[in-house]
Amino acid sequence: MRARVLDRSDGPPALPRDGYGWGSRSPEERTITTARVTVRRFAPGDLDDFLTYQSDPVVRAHLPGEPMSAGAAAGFLARQADLDERQTDAWHAFAVHHPGDDRVIGDVGVWLAADRPGTGDIGFQFAPAYHGQGYAREAMQQFLPYLFETLDLGEVTAGCDSVNRASWGLMRRLGMELMTDDGTVRRYRLRAGTWRDQP
Repeated sequence: MRARVLDRSDGPPALPRDGYGWGSRSPEERTITTARVTVRRFAPGDLDDFLTYQSDPVVRAHLPGEPMSAGAAAGFLARQADLDERQTDAWHAFAVHHPGDDRVIGDVGVWLAADRPGTGDIGFQFAPAYHGQGYAREAMQQFLPYLFETLDLGEVTAGCDSVNRASWGLMRRLGMELMTDDGTVRRYRLRAGTWRDQP
């Protein structure tokens, strides 16, 4: 995961992990509705919201490179809408939609590497106006069951800048364990068995 500036609160209590039905739907229909957000595949109509938050200086603070142009972003969303959910060597992004505000407020995703079967590298980014309110944690708590149960991953990993406390703080709250910290980058992991054993 490339580092993101994330939700800064402890967030709401953990949500149930078995009530939102990723596994009961076709890949095109996979949608989770939590107490406050919907996690779903990106659609072309999400372009304006996506461009707004992914180009925000606060969000870019720990990201390499430049924001996507409108053309690049449109192509990215179109590819995501049609991407096979088990495609390897690909980033799989899911929009986090806020029904009350009728806008996409961020995204969660996973990189599935061909040379690391059974493992995914996760990431997330959210609009600054929605930091500190538990949205990132709420979305990720419902994304993890999809990764472990539907995609049958044995382990997920994530990394961020060591100075990005918001990002690694969320990883810890999700139950991830620290693997390495060289003073520049922190790497975390969460194994399926550990996740299933969490209360």
